[in-house]
Amino acid sequence: MYRFFLVGLCVLVVGCVSNKTQEQEHIAGLQAPLSVLVPEGMLVYGPLINPEPYGLKMKINKLENDLFDFEVGMKLFNGAHFISPNAVRDFSGKFTIHIEDSEQLEIVSELIETPRSVEEIDLHPFTNGTVNWVRKDTKYNQTLKPIVETDFDVTGFIQFTIEPRCTLENIPIIIKYSDGDMRVEITGC
Repeated sequence: MYRFFLVGLCVLVVGCVSNKTQEQEHIAGLQAPLSVLVPEGMLVYGPLINPEPYGLKMKINKLENDLFDFEVGMKLFNGAHFISPNAVRDFSGKFTIHIEDSEQLEIVSELIETPRSVEEIDLHPFTNGTVNWVRKDTKYNQTLKPIVETDFDVTGFIQFTIEPRCTLENIPIIIKYSDGDMRVEITGC
């Protein structure tokens, strides 16, 4: 009886395994791992804490009239936060998307933050005044338009200071336009 149970369990496990992978077109990203590796034999009680402060996902969607929507999604973990591009004061670690000046690609719109951050007063010596902290998962959208019809690559970067780790994150990107389609990739870390 025990053998039949084990054989049935093996058949069930093998039958549930699938080789299908869902294609994610035009998505590149730094994804923080969803789980933390736990040493074998170690007992864990409660949720596992993500060791990374953020995850970043980028994609480009085609709109009408040869326009493209460049979207950057920021997922925050463990109380991490950063300064919004909508902060009025000048901060060196503000969230920024920089795309090199090019005769091939036009930036049509300003960066749109969703949900929009709210200005608050922070008395920390480095801020000491008003600041727009981004403390929840946020998306940034910017409209792009190719100026030429030929294929091209344009480089740039996404930059921000992630708190409380206090590190300047600089993520190099490349926007590729080929056969009327546009995509974005991370070029290195």
